[in-house]
Amino acid sequence: MKKFKFTYKNIIAILFVVFIMVSFVLSFITAPTKILGGLARGYLNSPEDTNVLSKIGNGFKDFDSRMSEYYVFHDISINSYGAVQNLIDKKLIDDVDPEYEVLKLNNGYLTFKHTSDEDLTNLGNYLIDIKSVCDKNNINLMYINKLSKTTDDKDLLPANYPYAHKSNYGELKKRLMQNNIDVLDLQDVVDEQNIDKYSLFFKTDHHWTPKTGIWVSQLITDKLNGLYNYNLNSDLYDILNYNVETHYNAFLGSQGKRVGYLYAGTDDLDVITPKYDTNMSVKIAVSGEILKGTFEDTIIHRECITPDNLLNKDQTAYDTYMLGNHDLVEIENKNINDGKRALLILDSFGCVVAPYLSQNFQQLDCIDLRSYTSSLKDYIEKTSPDVVIYMATEYQKN
Repeated sequence: MKKFKFTYKNIIAILFVVFIMVSFVLSFITAPTKILGGLARGYLNSPEDTNVLSKIGNGFKDFDSRMSEYYVFHDISINSYGAVQNLIDKKLIDDVDPEYEVLKLNNGYLTFKHTSDEDLTNLGNYLIDIKSVCDKNNINLMYINKLSKTTDDKDLLPANYPYAHKSNYGELKKRLMQNNIDVLDLQDVVDEQNIDKYSLFFKTDHHWTPKTGIWVSQLITDKLNGLYNYNLNSDLYDILNYNVETHYNAFLGSQGKRVGYLYAGTDDLDVITPKYDTNMSVKIAVSGEILKGTFEDTIIHRECITPDNLLNKDQTAYDTYMLGNHDLVEIENKNINDGKRALLILDSFGCVVAPYLSQNFQQLDCIDLRSYTSSLKDYIEKTSPDVVIYMATEYQKN
């Protein structure tokens, strides 16, 4: 009799069979056709030249797409699929949405594949319109070019990966400068200071870390002081002025959730709160809720840090800051009198910037144009801020 060899492929195959058997038993309680049908369908519909482990991975993937409403099965299938991909050292992980296929770079960081190029022409047109509104009301305007995890660096990309994400940002920057719109280019800062830009991001998520949020707040403050002779306190952003509370392995980001923590690993999450005295009022427009008290009372939501949120699609540990995205948030700093008022146009990256930037303004209003349906131009004219800080690529069409 031929001796059975315990290779990793055989072990995975055995585990796959065991998983099917367990699913079969559970199917009598839950949804038999979805559980076994999904596993078998993904396996059998794989191309003939697909190796066994990849077929097994496709089985888990199809299973998950049909079982997402069963939370426990969703977690099991996502992690099982990711574990198989990790064993075969696959760098590009298939997804039902090609825009969200996950790519593991050679430095271990995850990023989205991004199959479409980025055209910023319409954003440029909109910013020029916003500039005219600001000029008419004697308001300063500054655009911030954010950093992205996307890359065309061949040293970071897997071998033979034909990746060429393109953006016409260079043309946008030239147009903005020609129209006297001030620009803070974070990529330029990274290049000038020889910073590893990936150290500014979570490994499993497309967002900046909270420490990066403080760093960006300092860059914005320094830029505003230099451009407009503001007297904002840049020293406020020395990390020694903050308590840093690290929650280890508490966060699985947007990219990690699509492949599971057995493939991606997990990130630590820092909750960073000021050591100095704070007194704030935070109004969330959509709900009308007003939070009053310290930075911790109004900004930090520790209830979002829970193991249940690792694979939760609706809430993550990142939502610890400002409870995630809102169309309009108005932050009042009661420790500042006769100070500046700023309007920050942001997306989800701003969740770790706005809390710290607000410490230098009497009022910081935050608008997310992905959900804000009123006119931004009308809001600017109504509130008349000292400066509009545009840190997003979204724009309004009217």
